[in-house]
Amino acid sequence: MRIGGDVPGFQPCEKCDYNWTSDANQRWILFAAKERGADIFETFSNSPPYWMTNRLWCSSGGQNYANNLNSDYYDKFADYLTEVVKWYKDEQGLTFRTLEPFNEPTTGYRGEFGSQEGCTYKYLAMSEVVNKVGAYLNKKGLSNTTSVSIADEGLFEGEITTIELFLGSWSSKDMSASIKLSEQILNDMRNLKPVAWVYWQVIEHAPNGNDGNDYGLIGADFSNSTTPLDIRLSFYGFAQYTKFIRPGYQIIFSNDGDTLAAQDASKKTLVLVCTNKNNASDVWNINVSKFNIKSFNAYRTSNNNETLKLLPNIWNITGGILTYESPANSITTWV
Repeated sequence: MRIGGDVPGFQPCEKCDYNWTSDANQRWILFAAKERGADIFETFSNSPPYWMTNRLWCSSGGQNYANNLNSDYYDKFADYLTEVVKWYKDEQGLTFRTLEPFNEPTTGYRGEFGSQEGCTYKYLAMSEVVNKVGAYLNKKGLSNTTSVSIADEGLFEGEITTIELFLGSWSSKDMSASIKLSEQILNDMRNLKPVAWVYWQVIEHAPNGNDGNDYGLIGADFSNSTTPLDIRLSFYGFAQYTKFIRPGYQIIFSNDGDTLAAQDASKKTLVLVCTNKNNASDVWNINVSKFNIKSFNAYRTSNNNETLKLLPNIWNITGGILTYESPANSITTWV
């Protein structure tokens, strides 16, 4: 299995006790995020424990892309997932808002034995497992705080209730990946209107750079912690959204397809994330007359050695119109 994908479970065999010290690295990340203010958590399963699968393999589809979860273990899998949720709540004081039993279950990426962690499911099997997971959450007194979430698909066509699109690599030394990522966020937030937009693979194993061959916003060497991190421009492009559009902000209408607008009415804060995807500079005229705004702080990510640069006052507001010349292939956020 690929490095970074060989993640241990909490029950190594059918008759084994739960090992709550397992998966120490990811548990460290979880609690480090909580200590730094994260307060919404989801737990998900790439694959059932190997001993519950038909192929006894955690990176596999069944034969001919059939279900890899053995139907004899539907109840045990639901019990296993909810027992993990219960342990974190009772013993660690951490509540998962959602529990997702599947990841990319219908993409067809996985043959009988592969290196990409995951498990293939058919829709009827997913429906049965979801019902069982819900029943076990209720049985264990967890249903008031944790609900079932499905299913993060790898392809739009396979999605049922949530959307996760992988349309290419987000890693590169120039702005191409940042623009691509920004356009995807814009499209999803403006058209699909999700309640959250969550990035999956912020850090990827990329010891030799691997630019263009992975989804990481940060490249790392998982086998050597002394290797310096490779922080890509796409990390800062993503930060144009995450740093300034905070939980609780309301997405508001903008008639420009390359702008995402959000506000926090209680703090009287307006945020505009503007993406110039063209290979030439462009003059933006943004009507902010409804907000009685006289000044902004502006931050830009571009090819001009700008990561999340606070800009000087290089714009003007006249008659409620904000005028600004945006460099080619850049993302600018106004706050």
